[in-house]
Amino acid sequence: MAAPETPGYVVGAVTTRLTVTVPHGIVGGELVRVAAPDGSYHSIMVPAGLTAGQQFSVELLAGSNAVDIAKLKMELDAERALRRETQQEALRCRTALEEVQQKRMADHAFFRDMIKRQRRSIEHLGQQVET
Repeated sequence: MAAPETPGYVVGAVTTRLTVTVPHGIVGGELVRVAAPDGSYHSIMVPAGLTAGQQFSVELLAGSNAVDIAKLKMELDAERALRRETQQEALRCRTALEEVQQKRMADHAFFRDMIKRQRRSIEHLGQQVET
């Protein structure tokens, strides 16, 4: 009987770490069937180079029920919504900053022009006083 396939990785899923002892007659690269604490069975490939009696660690997804899955889904949806809102706020801030920078450049150009005019006026007045 084949072990039931577990779904892909689930963000926020709880995992169980098991220490597996390689059984007699099994070597690296072969499959060994292990029982998880929740009673489920998993086929695990023994890492290359290991022989009978040696140990290795494996991490398995802990058994999940419908409530756990629904909770994880809800957390993932909330995380996505928060990310969307954060990206939208960042875009608004970036747009506002660009507008402020454009206004600053326009103000800077205006003040430079005003200073030039004032200098010309002062020079003109200075010439009138001399004459």
